[in-house]
Order: sequence, then C-alpha cells, then structure tokens
Amino acid sequence: MIKEREEEILWDTVTILKEQNLFENASVLFKTLIERTFLTLKLPTKFLEDIKIDLPSNEVVNLIRILDKKIYQSLKSSDTTLAYESFVEYILKLSEIVPETDGKKIIAKILAEQTQNYNENHMAVAELTIPITVEHTEAYTSTEAAEIIGVTDQTIRRWCEKGKYPGAFQTEGRHWRIPKKYFKISIEEARKRKAFEQELNEFNAQYGEANEDEFL
Repeated sequence: MIKEREEEILWDTVTILKEQNLFENASVLFKTLIERTFLTLKLPTKFLEDIKIDLPSNEVVNLIRILDKKIYQSLKSSDTTLAYESFVEYILKLSEIVPETDGKKIIAKILAEQTQNYNENHMAVAELTIPITVEHTEAYTSTEAAEIIGVTDQTIRRWCEKGKYPGAFQTEGRHWRIPKKYFKISIEEARKRKAFEQELNEFNAQYGEANEDEFL
C-alpha cells in the first residue's frame, strides 16, 4: 500500500514539474519511474542509461502510468503472465517516445543485456575458488558500496564475509574493498540520484502532495 501511494505521488509530481516548466527535472523523474518498472520486473536497466527518452504529453504519461500500475497490481496478485502482457504494451507505448527505435529493438536490448548478466554471474560463480587481485582504484570501500545500494556498512561487510562479491578483499587494516563491476551505477551517480531525490522531497514539501483526482 505504501509503495502504491509513493508511486502515485511520483507520477503526479511529473505532471506538476511540467506545469512549473521544470522540464529537465520532469524528464529525469519520468525516466527514473520507467527504470523502477523494469526493476520491479527484475529486468536489466543499464541500456536505459544510453537512450534518450522524450518527455511525452500528459496524455501519454497517464497511459504509461496506467500500464505501470497494472503491472504492479498483477505482480501483487501473483499473475505474472498478465504482468508481462501489460509490460509488452508498456514497451510499445514507450517506443513511441524513444527516438529512432521501436518495441522490437527495446525488447532485443533487454534480452541482450539479460543474457550478458546471466553469463557474467555464472562466470563469477566459477571464479569463486580462483584468487583475484583487484587494484584499489577499481574497487569501492564497504562504506561507498553501502551508499550505492542503500544498505548499512555492516550489511556490506557481512556479505563480503559470506562471499557474495567474489574478488572482494581486505586491506592490511582489515577494511573491505569490493570490485566496482558488481555495481550498476557509480558512487557519483548514486550521490547525484540522492541529491535529486532530496530536491524532489523539498519540492513536494513546498507545494504539498498533489490531489490524485486531478490527474485521473
């Protein structure tokens, strides 16, 4: 229930930002919501970083919003088939606002990235018994890793001890270092996202929560 309410507020905020002529902020939030939909379906999102998404009209935003809600509700009721059927519609609608692409190309990118991730994960498992040396410049501290993922430093250290990150090592001072390859975004990107979310919270605090009935 809390997640649904949070999603509604974020979608309303896209419309509010557009009305305030804050188009860049609206675009960033819109793309973030698309990424959240992919993550909800446990689909890869890296390819989204490389594509440009044009901020659509309020009508199209609302259509994508409806499909997003339908996907979430289908998953909530354990109807995975319906969730992915809705996602196909979602991709077709999304392709209308991604320049020089179509639904087939987007689906192909998703499958290609998912296959690559699958192969990399299996290679990582195979390397568990092979000692790996990683330069400090190619690794994050446990504190940085915790900041990127949004967990505690203690959780990262516990994961390292359990072998969640093959190739993670401890310095002479017993501080963990985790290879950067295990993180989809950099520490800089994580901090930018956090800063944006803080700005968004301040915006919502200033203008108040939108009345959902106005946009339905």
